[in-house]
Amino acid sequence: VIDGGTGGRLRRLYNLKSQMGGKTGTTNNNSDGWFMSFTPTLVAGCWVGGDEPTIHFDQMTYGQGASMALPIHGLFYQKIYADSKINYTDNGVFDIPADFDPCHDMQRYSPDFYRNTDPVIDSEGIDDIFN
Repeated sequence: VIDGGTGGRLRRLYNLKSQMGGKTGTTNNNSDGWFMSFTPTLVAGCWVGGDEPTIHFDQMTYGQGASMALPIHGLFYQKIYADSKINYTDNGVFDIPADFDPCHDMQRYSPDFYRNTDPVIDSEGIDDIFN
């Protein structure tokens, strides 16, 4: 979500350049929002919410993790980069093995009903789906 999703604001608004992955999250009633991220040398998370579910935003625009937690997260990273005592830099690179295959052995983790099955088309069109 950092380079092409809800976390993209980290790059645009906070000028974060390091290799990074992340995930935003929001509860159904917009009472909790979070943002989690990882770089080659740091894992960080930020949660924003109230103790009671009745404390919440009325709109997803303000209540989502990308709106509530991500700005705090961005400021956190900026402070880490700026603090020379911490010696944290944004030039870390993930060490990905040359033979890494993210799709290797996916069958092992698939639900049983997906294993050894071919896709089945049992209707001719959209009208058949709703009849």
